[in-house]
Amino acid sequence: MRLFLSVCIFFSALSLGADVGRFLEPLQIGPKPGKVRYVVKSSALVSPHSPRPQLQEALPASVSVVLDRALIEARLSEALAYRFQASGKVAVFLTREWRNFNSGSNFILKIKDCSPDELTSSSFIRFSIWDQGREIGSFAEPVRMAHYVKVFYSKSPLHRGTRLSSSGLSSRLVDILKQHAGSVPAQSSLAGYQLSANIKANSPLKWNNLSKVTLVRKGQIVDVFASGNGIYVTMKGMALGDGVAGGIVNIKNLSSDREFPAKVLNENSVKVHL
Repeated sequence: MRLFLSVCIFFSALSLGADVGRFLEPLQIGPKPGKVRYVVKSSALVSPHSPRPQLQEALPASVSVVLDRALIEARLSEALAYRFQASGKVAVFLTREWRNFNSGSNFILKIKDCSPDELTSSSFIRFSIWDQGREIGSFAEPVRMAHYVKVFYSKSPLHRGTRLSSSGLSSRLVDILKQHAGSVPAQSSLAGYQLSANIKANSPLKWNNLSKVTLVRKGQIVDVFASGNGIYVTMKGMALGDGVAGGIVNIKNLSSDREFPAKVLNENSVKVHL
């Protein structure tokens, strides 16, 4: 009986070893030409229904763009508007032939210098173009520039001495670097200004057409507000000259005859800091 049990145990061990050997066999992957096959051997640790590994597709190459005249002019316009913190719209136009070339879509245009270093109708600009952290081109180009801003226009004839307000004016978008240089931007405050010359209807309002309104006249008695170091004093004084809004005028204290400069606040008062 013992002999019979020993023989049974021996053959069972041989059978189990064969099964284990089958599980430990190396995977045999034999792809046919033109196809990829994935052979997954089942085992006690890996389910025969595990998902197949996915093939990784190659990432697409970076998008290439053509740096033509229009694109370079647009990027120069943006760069110069930022450089000079210009309101309105800046437009730059290359004045000589531009040769197109390719770059990545994330290229950067850097201004090196401008001559003159301001917004003018014509300029000479040196700039470089960078892509993926390296400089791919350096350029020096003469350009024309325009700076489009809304400015005030007269609705009707205006006469010298007229005190202005925006309600009596219209606005138009013009290039202030050309014939409209010196025009008053439509967002400007006209409080305290008057015309120093006659203006025809439908004409741009220019700074040289304006002068500050005289608020305080020489010999006028005004209220003086003095403050500083926790002290606040009011008194009467006499203006020793004419003064405009925000301007400085000498004042004479009527009680002490002392003279001091003061800032004009309005038609009847000035302020001095002690």
